[in-house]
Parts: sequence; C-alpha cells; structure tokens
Amino acid sequence: MRNFETTDQNQRIEILDVLRGFALLGIIFNNMLYFSGYVYTSYDNLKQILDFQLNENMFYFLDIVITAKFYTLFSILFAVGFYIQLNKHRGDSADFLKIYRRRLLILLFIGLFHSLIWSGDILFFYAIMGFILILFCNIRSKNLICWSLFFILLPFLIDLTFLPFFQSTDIDSAENSIPVVHLSFPDMNPEVVLNTFQNGTIGEVFILNIHNIVWKYLSYFPSGGYFKFLGIFILGYYLASIGFFTEKSKSTLLLITSLIVGLSATISANVMAGNPYQFPPTLYNILYKFLELTGQIFLCFFYITSLFKIIQTSQGKRVLKYLIPVGRMSLTNYLVQTIIMIFIFYNFGFGLFGRVGLITTSVIVILVLIIQIIFSNIWVRHFRLGPFEWLWRSLTYRRWIKIR
Repeated sequence: MRNFETTDQNQRIEILDVLRGFALLGIIFNNMLYFSGYVYTSYDNLKQILDFQLNENMFYFLDIVITAKFYTLFSILFAVGFYIQLNKHRGDSADFLKIYRRRLLILLFIGLFHSLIWSGDILFFYAIMGFILILFCNIRSKNLICWSLFFILLPFLIDLTFLPFFQSTDIDSAENSIPVVHLSFPDMNPEVVLNTFQNGTIGEVFILNIHNIVWKYLSYFPSGGYFKFLGIFILGYYLASIGFFTEKSKSTLLLITSLIVGLSATISANVMAGNPYQFPPTLYNILYKFLELTGQIFLCFFYITSLFKIIQTSQGKRVLKYLIPVGRMSLTNYLVQTIIMIFIFYNFGFGLFGRVGLITTSVIVILVLIIQIIFSNIWVRHFRLGPFEWLWRSLTYRRWIKIR
C-alpha cells in the first residue's frame, strides 16, 4: 500500500475498482464474438444475416479496440492486487502467502468448473499464473521489468530460433487458402461446430466445450501465449512496485505515445492478417505477432492513462463512480455474464447462436451491462461483498465471512 501515497486508502481501492469494472465491460464485448457464435459461423451463413458488411465492420472495429486488450488490463490488475495485498502483509508474508495460495487454489477450482461450462474461461489460467507470480514477489523492481520483457519476447526468440530449420515462405498462409469462418478447428468441420451449438443436446455441447478448451490451451504453444501472459502478469506486479498507479499513470506523454504506438501496431497487424497459431513460423507471422502484442500492451496503457485523466475531472468522477461496484464484484459479474449470455445464445435458452449479427449482439451486451451496473450499485449498498466474492473469501478463510 505504500506505493499509493497520493490518495487515501479508499481512493486507491476505488481507482483500481474503476479499472476492473472498465475491464469487465471490454471483456464481455470480446467474449460476445464467441458466445453469439459469430466467429464459428461461415461467411455464407453470415451473409444471410441483415447488414452483413456492417457486422463485419463491427468485427474489425472490435478487433482493433477490444480483442485481447481488456484481458491484458485484467491480467495487470490481477498482479497489482496481489502486490497490494502482499505489501500490506510484509511483516507476516509467510502466513499471508499460505492463505493466498489457498485463495488461488479455490480460484483454480472455480475456473475449472467455469471452463466446463464455457471454454473461454480465464480464471483457471489466472490462478496458475498467480502461483507462478508468487515466485517473483521478492525480486527487485529493476529485475522484475527484465523478467517481464524476457517472457514477453521469449516466444519471438523461439520462433526466430526455429526459423532456419524449416523451409517456410514469408507469405501468409491466408493467401494460399480462403477461410470460410473467422475461427475454425483443425480437426472439426465448422458446420459441425455450429450445428452442435445450435441443435445439440446439453451433453453434446458439453463435449464440444471440452474439445474447444483443449484446442485453446494447445494454441498457446505456437502463439506463445503462456510466456506472454506470464510476462504481462509480472509487468503488472512491476507497475505496482514502482507506484505506477499514482502520478505516473497520469502522464500526458504516456497517454499520447501509447495511443499512437498502440493504434499503429494494431492496425498494421490487422492489415497483415497473419496467423498467430501457424507452425513452423515464418518471418511474416513473427512480425505479425510482434505488432499484435505491441498494440495489445500499448492500447492497454492508453486505456489506463485515459481513465486516470477522466477520473480527475468532476464529471468523470460522477460517471466512473458507477463502475466501482462493478469492479468490486468483478468475479460475480464475470461469472454472471457467462450465465446470461449462454442462456440467451445457446439452444437450451433463446437459441440465438449463429443467428444474429454483431450489431444485434452489441445491443444485447449493452443491456446486460446496464443491468449489471444497476444491480452492482444496489448490491453494495446492502452487502460488503458480491455473492461469489463472499463464497471465495469464506472458503479461503474456512469460515463464513460476514457479508452484510
């Protein structure tokens, strides 16, 4: 807590809760591509939906401003939260870490259960990253940034090492084959995926979900996701250790630089349209992945600095204060988003999977977010913790925590 000297304790927590709440808004816009089935639906079927080109423009807009950026922000905030808690208990860090490991273990089981419901879960992976992050908790700040850069850049070093051993062209594979969907699996026809989500039984959807989980974690190997996310978690811990979330996060120079670099890199990667999962690597895809990651991290910094600028204004405070309860109940809101979206889109609910475009889906998401913001603000007036936060903390401390 000593790194947040410019604000009192409540303000410090509220600023981070605003960022968490904001991250959750972006995450559901990212996830709606998968909940709605848009990325699994063939272009031929998408063209049957009203305003196809408008929906495609929306897809590319989301790819630039949303995709991966808000998961990066949430990862950073996860590490910041760990630093704040550990720093508060430096005098009894051994006892704290024992409890924190138990907390991560419970989160891992929550994430595992959530993964079985929806393959896009992040909690399971975050818990694993949390266990690894503990190993870096006593490293000096100047060394933390070195470790962060090492893990972030390691996938590119691995790709460059493998490059001479394969006869690969530098032409993107997308030029050699015409994709029929935005996202497909090597072992399954896109039509089978779509038909299962639209018409399959709960058991069939469950099995397909397990299939998607397996491919998601396999895809982290060629894309370098395991190392990059670890580097981002360490980056979040480093930022907290140098007091970034005070004066440094209000830098106008950082805001402008992160916007220019972030947008330039992201748009360039979008134009290249490379394949982050291709192996063996090509120079073309290595450059594409580098630009994509650069844009991802720098736009995340732009969002952080923008919110810190906005919250300094009286109007900004009045608007952003409604995100504080959303951030405090981030676990509950994240899990409830899954429940609501599955009920709306899967065939045992309203069955809209693959049948509506992104414009319609965006309207649904906005309504869900409005409901969550209203509910969260009402809930915190009467309860100290969100429902799942209360359960998580009670299981961590092995006693029922007072919630009122």
